[in-house]
Amino acid sequence: MTGRTGTGAAAEVAGWWVVLVLVWLVTTSAFATDELIAACVIALPVALAARVGRIAARGNWRLPAGVARLLAALPGAIVREGAAALLIAARGRPVGRFERLDIGPRTSADRRAGRAALITGVLSATPGSLVIDADHEGLLLHALATPATRLRRMFGG
Repeated sequence: MTGRTGTGAAAEVAGWWVVLVLVWLVTTSAFATDELIAACVIALPVALAARVGRIAARGNWRLPAGVARLLAALPGAIVREGAAALLIAARGRPVGRFERLDIGPRTSADRRAGRAALITGVLSATPGSLVIDADHEGLLLHALATPATRLRRMFGG
């Protein structure tokens, strides 16, 4: 289902709006009422544009298999990699390595690209890793030289 009318469309825009406001507030350095107001106002046209963009791309909302496990591993990875990054910075020896990660079974190009985008966002949200490149073979990840978290081990890291 690519386009909805009525309640479904309103729910989709509201969902985008909530996510956008939360992202705005999480990325501010300090909570303030004016930040909340700005987030609420600016998120509405962006939420509408997100819905229009999804319809134009003929997208849908089926998430890849295993996304719940992926997102469940994210908070632990953020805490563990954040602590490891602070230790590395304190020691003054910044070290890292490149890893090639498989993003799962070969499927259609659209599904593979969507899966790569999701995994890129989740892995890059942690302090110890950053996706450098994505191609048909998988993702190229730069990671701090720390023990792999459960999140990275899901992809052989």
